[in-house]
Amino acid sequence: MRLIAKNLTLFALIVVIAAALSACNPSQYEETDAQIVPAASLEKLLAEDDVVVIDMQSAEKYGSSHVKGAVNIVKDDIVINIPVDNMLTSKTKFERLMSEKGIDNNATILIYDDDRMSAARLWWTFLTYGNENARVIDGGIQAVINAGIELTSEETSRPKTNYTAGEKNKAYLADMREVQDQINEPDPNVVLLDVRTEAEYLEKGKIPSSVMVDYGTVFYTDNTFKDVQATRINFIDNGMRPEKEIIVYCQTSMRASPVFLSLYNAGYRNIKIYDGAFLEWSSNPNNPIELPSGASAQPSSKDAS
Repeated sequence: MRLIAKNLTLFALIVVIAAALSACNPSQYEETDAQIVPAASLEKLLAEDDVVVIDMQSAEKYGSSHVKGAVNIVKDDIVINIPVDNMLTSKTKFERLMSEKGIDNNATILIYDDDRMSAARLWWTFLTYGNENARVIDGGIQAVINAGIELTSEETSRPKTNYTAGEKNKAYLADMREVQDQINEPDPNVVLLDVRTEAEYLEKGKIPSSVMVDYGTVFYTDNTFKDVQATRINFIDNGMRPEKEIIVYCQTSMRASPVFLSLYNAGYRNIKIYDGAFLEWSSNPNNPIELPSGASAQPSSKDAS
């Protein structure tokens, strides 16, 4: 009994010391301007100089109703489908698109969508090509409507510009080779984050060792992003402190974008999107796939995001 009591006392002491060390070494988050702005602030922001609003609804929905003065850019404008769907567009194509839409390098860019993905994807594209002036309107078009912002059906035309993109910042972009290296020689400070649904994992499997966190968990029920504190708690509870490198992927990297944005907005910086995503990974017969017990992977085209 004395030995048991001594062991219990020792264990309790270890727990206390571990907790104290953890408290003395809290995670360090990057201080950052809010990358996600409330829809209620849109009217005030529109009154400022050199502000451009980008509507990422379909062309049909844009033609029906959009924020007055907003230009329309759709998801297909900012991706290429080589080698797989929804890859980052080229620097040349991005420059041409921004120039045609009348967006210059000094503009403050405010983006909204109606699918919880496209605005974040465009924001990430701006960031990857060196532009840190873009922001995402929280809650998309529905939040804009709820805020009473003036809408119109009149198409906006802006004078063309000569937009210049920076070189691709690979600090925010992972390729298949980098993921393969993690599988072959696992680094405990690297997390592969799969943000697809559990149903997709059960059907198709996942990249080995990946942590599953459904991308929907970064949103509240009204489709606004969870606040910074809730985001930090969510990912720390899943073993992802900002000191670790986090490589995010989904089926084609679209859903990875709002997760990347949520993490970035919460002060994470060591984050990347695996742009080829599970679609590219599973297309290579040499890449291993971790399957749930008793299940087998079946090809599916149900969700291409």
